[in-house]
Amino acid sequence: MDTTEAVESRWGLSLPWWSLAIGVLTTVFLAGLAFALLVLHALTYGFTSVAGLGSIDEPDVDRYELALAVGIGANVFGALGLSRLALRTRAAAWPPVLAALPIALATGVVATTAMLAVLGIDVLRLVDGL
Repeated sequence: MDTTEAVESRWGLSLPWWSLAIGVLTTVFLAGLAFALLVLHALTYGFTSVAGLGSIDEPDVDRYELALAVGIGANVFGALGLSRLALRTRAAAWPPVLAALPIALATGVVATTAMLAVLGIDVLRLVDGL
């Protein structure tokens, strides 16, 4: 039994499964972010149309659904891909939970960026404004 098998038997789950388990939390975050953005868009649209301050397009729910699907797809497939790649590195000897955390962080950032890009929000402009 090599180091990877010893670590897997001690923790119970392999690295791809831990990546998916932690990815569920990231997916919940993505769904919450998409919902919050939709609510803010609807409130802004309602306020500007009632007050007559300007013209904002009404929220397109299909676009938000597409953005959420792209974010979830990037999150799930990215986590699986990176965890399979990590099994070929020194991270394979780590406890799977610790190896899955940076994978979840990286795929969460990519998935959030992809979701915001579908919605037309430029993340670099947001970061530059800080």
